[in-house]
Amino acid sequence: MKNYIYTLLAIGGFSIFVVGGRDAYSQNLQVNFGVTFRNARLAPLWIAEEQGYFKKQGLDVKQVNISGGTQGAQMMVAGGVDVSYDDPISCVVATAGGMPVKAIVGGTPSLAYLVIGGPGVKTIADIKGKRLGSSGLGLSASRLALLVGLRRFGLDGDKGDFTIVAGGQEPERIAGLTSGALAATVISPEYRTKLQQLGVNMLADLRTLNIPWETATIITTAKNVQVKRDFLDRVVRAILQANAFILNPANRARVIDTMTTQLALKSPEESAAIYDDLLKFYVFKKPYPTRDGFANIIAEVAKSVPKAGALKYEDVVDISIMEKLDKSGFIDSLYK
Repeated sequence: MKNYIYTLLAIGGFSIFVVGGRDAYSQNLQVNFGVTFRNARLAPLWIAEEQGYFKKQGLDVKQVNISGGTQGAQMMVAGGVDVSYDDPISCVVATAGGMPVKAIVGGTPSLAYLVIGGPGVKTIADIKGKRLGSSGLGLSASRLALLVGLRRFGLDGDKGDFTIVAGGQEPERIAGLTSGALAATVISPEYRTKLQQLGVNMLADLRTLNIPWETATIITTAKNVQVKRDFLDRVVRAILQANAFILNPANRARVIDTMTTQLALKSPEESAAIYDDLLKFYVFKKPYPTRDGFANIIAEVAKSVPKAGALKYEDVVDISIMEKLDKSGFIDSLYK
């Protein structure tokens, strides 16, 4: 009944009062939320914090910056963080290594990179035989993006059509392009305006090629999925509420302000372009991790980690929380 406290539940040792049809938690749960990158794909996390969605779910979120996805998965398994925004490559590697990690919310179902050529590299064909830069070797997200993306254009790095070298993070790779040390690289679209000012060449937007992939998923350990379901349910609810806020055209100005602040953007045009990217590529009403995207990631990882080849979608993804919130009508209710 509205305006009356009509039920008292004890979940995970924390009392939850339902008042007037809304949950009011007697005390907040601490969430250590890992982040292994900083770009527009973190928008739901920033909006959920700014708009108070985590607080409304009884969560006190602390963002923990982590250098690289492999370290993120290791830190999670060790208990240093509860959930992370991470590249799902880490799920596959960790699970293949005997430390089961699951993606519970999908992110960007595409390769979220631009292929950029240096001053003398004006077409994809010009890349052949050249040195390309990724953040690191092995299973770095940018290296796999180069291999998978350029394969679509008939260039196969595994067959020697180009050489990938460790070029550092994006600012270092951009410097490598302008100095001639790198012929090409992949760069997050947030750097688009800066790249145009430097006179380098955009060769392809991998997001538009319809290559099934996954980036920027929310991950946690398989153990957490089993023993902390209420906790994770609250996290996912807050993120879905943030997605709905972002996708509502009435909130455009607020979202742009948030992105401008978080990413230190310099111009209104730059901010508007990133907002458009959010709606087109990064934020979805029902962000289920995609089967085809994970199948492609597993296949690529298996080339370096043979045990990964035996993994299936269900081994590295758990959609049970998403399905529960979807079937209950919670997600649809956010858009009425």
